[in-house]
Amino acid sequence: MAEIAQHHRIQASPGFREAALYCQKALQTSNLESAIIAFPADGKTEYWTQQMMEEWHCSAAWLDLILPTEERLACFADNAFSLIQRSISTAPEGVVADVVLLDKGDNPEPYADIDLTGTIVFTDGDLNKVRDWAVEKKGAIGIISDHMTEVALIRHRYDIPDALRYTSFWWTGHEKKCFGFVLSPKAGDKLRQVCRRLQEEHALDSSKPAHPQVRALVQASLYSGSIEDVTAVIPGETEEEIVITAHLCHPKASANDNASGSGVAIETARALQALISSGELPKPRRSIRILLVPEMAGTYAYLATNEDRIPKILAGINLDMVGENQDLCKGPLIAEYPPEAAGSFVGDLLASIMEEVAKESKSLGGTSSYALFKHTVAPFSGGSDHNILCDPTVGIPSPMLIQWPDKYYHTSEDTIDKVDPAMLYRVGCMTATYVYLLANLALPEAKWLLAESRGYYLQRITQLLKDSARQCKVSANCCKQDVLATYDRVQYKLERKKEELASLNRFLNQDEQSQFAPLLAQELAFLEKTTASLWQHHLQEIGLDSLPERPLLATDADYNRIPRRLFRGPVSMRGKLEKLTPDEVQAYNNFTKEHAEAADCAPDYLVYWADGNRTVAEIDHQVNMEIGLSDKAFALGYFRLLEKLGLIAWD
Repeated sequence: MAEIAQHHRIQASPGFREAALYCQKALQTSNLESAIIAFPADGKTEYWTQQMMEEWHCSAAWLDLILPTEERLACFADNAFSLIQRSISTAPEGVVADVVLLDKGDNPEPYADIDLTGTIVFTDGDLNKVRDWAVEKKGAIGIISDHMTEVALIRHRYDIPDALRYTSFWWTGHEKKCFGFVLSPKAGDKLRQVCRRLQEEHALDSSKPAHPQVRALVQASLYSGSIEDVTAVIPGETEEEIVITAHLCHPKASANDNASGSGVAIETARALQALISSGELPKPRRSIRILLVPEMAGTYAYLATNEDRIPKILAGINLDMVGENQDLCKGPLIAEYPPEAAGSFVGDLLASIMEEVAKESKSLGGTSSYALFKHTVAPFSGGSDHNILCDPTVGIPSPMLIQWPDKYYHTSEDTIDKVDPAMLYRVGCMTATYVYLLANLALPEAKWLLAESRGYYLQRITQLLKDSARQCKVSANCCKQDVLATYDRVQYKLERKKEELASLNRFLNQDEQSQFAPLLAQELAFLEKTTASLWQHHLQEIGLDSLPERPLLATDADYNRIPRRLFRGPVSMRGKLEKLTPDEVQAYNNFTKEHAEAADCAPDYLVYWADGNRTVAEIDHQVNMEIGLSDKAFALGYFRLLEKLGLIAWD
């Protein structure tokens, strides 16, 4: 992990390639079959819906304040986070420019009368929104950002006043490129004070300068190059595979995010290989593959170029930010389930393994065991490579191990001193157990998993009914609509559990499936009977004899249309909206503002549930059952956008 953190690992860059070569060597020294797979990084090639970026390299960059005083503000050699990644070069001798302070700058309207030609704008607003108008339309040549994402109870900008935030341009080939620098909250506020003081002095005396002046130099290049995945295999007896994914990218050092996941993946593979080679563990039934990737892009590229192999990859696990010292970084270790559309038991398996690893210490009397670290299980949230693997059109259900929130996430202070070796060990144990069990899963393990999964299901149904009963008692007037909503959610959970348990068959051969069939039928009958009994008890508890009548609701005919996907994997929107007309883009931006919550949370879930048979209304219902958010108007509008982009057709 420490070695990986020494490299500046921007996706598609020489630094990433150096880290990939190190990882390949580390795997090869443990007698693991390992290779580097290169893909074009040319800004044009697409793998499924993912547009690949160009390769980028920076050799030097710095930013100096030269008026009203002289001071170095940023230097790439001292801190790689100080440059907005993928910045383009200045003139060889650098540029001198005024710095114009923006108040956030997300909205261009207050600056309609300001000439920004040749200036560098200073903002703590949304980088993409600022660049879109200040550079594209008003002639600014660069951006200075001191934006720091804040996380409630974990991170205020002045909790890490000297940290620099990971900031990057993501060029699509449709925009006017520029350069930019990053300041810490403390340095940003200092420059902001200078900007405001000069504005005040200029207002009193117009002969005085209105803005600070800086000299900037960037020596960088964007070009057609390559982007790499590192892969290694512990061979099994069959062609089937279980995969461990971890993204290898991010600026130097980015220790926990994600040198930790990559380090644990390598060490897990090396430990298992050693145990198998020594005979302490038998050769697995299925192969175990390690895939270290540039986040998202590398996973899209690997899957799109190995479509014939996808059906043989039965499950995976994704490792992202798994080494945190919890006393410093604050967040718990999370076993995150796959999305419910994936229909797999693997989330319950990982939760069960976490329970075992958490039995670290005994009570004073020795009567119970508990963890010495914070941990939890959580439903799918996405945001990493399992997002792609879990898509039903891919069909590789993958939970994720992650620590979140993290005080130092995406900042220059995510360094090796924030790492806890004991946490790496726990995650390594969990990962190795998970993949080796799945690699050998047969009838005995399937039987065991029926009981494990049953326990988690009954626990969740009981909690759901408990929450509903409590709400009825608090409101003193149990709304029929609330009762119906609870009933729908209970039935939804039952149907999902049936599919998850049935997914065990994928791991069994024909003879095992025939033996498993009566056991599975018996288990499903038990769950149906128990769920019905719990529901009747719940009705009695809230004072009802039966389920209320369901009101008849008028339905817009468009909500009964069926979207049919023309693509695999979740939608990568990079470079997609640029294909629309400016009016269409503006209309969609206005639409997302009107449906902000759904636009932020729902798109991937909508795509997951679009199986070519469900209507828009049915898809919206499934999303509501999974995440508690219903917005049919947004669902319809989002699918209409995908239609314009040529990604769906209507049946």
